[in-house]
Amino acid sequence: MGGRGTYASGNNVPETYRCVGYVGGIKVLEAPGGSQKLPEESKTSHAYVRYNNGVFAQYREYENQQVSIEIGYHYERNVDPHAPRVLHIHVYTPPGNFQNRKPRRLTASEYEKYKFLFKGVKNG
Repeated sequence: MGGRGTYASGNNVPETYRCVGYVGGIKVLEAPGGSQKLPEESKTSHAYVRYNNGVFAQYREYENQQVSIEIGYHYERNVDPHAPRVLHIHVYTPPGNFQNRKPRRLTASEYEKYKFLFKGVKNG
């Protein structure tokens, strides 16, 4: 599973996330201590998804163990400052680079590709 910055900094610490199921072959993770984020890196999976009370919250894909794509359903002022939750995507270029990840709405083809994850999402 993943950690919170452990691989990138060269530290080896125990896994803290717990797999609670699968959606379309993707591990559904429960975050430690109520954390609202999925791991920044993954040693064992190409993607993870997280739900809050059965509603889609976050999805991350990984390349070379680093996050490459993140889709979220939460407040994002740079996409819609008036919506309490908006479905949006961050693309990490290169993977693992948290400096260059401007949020934007999903394209129609991105939405179609990932819509099976979006349980409870009211705006697409």
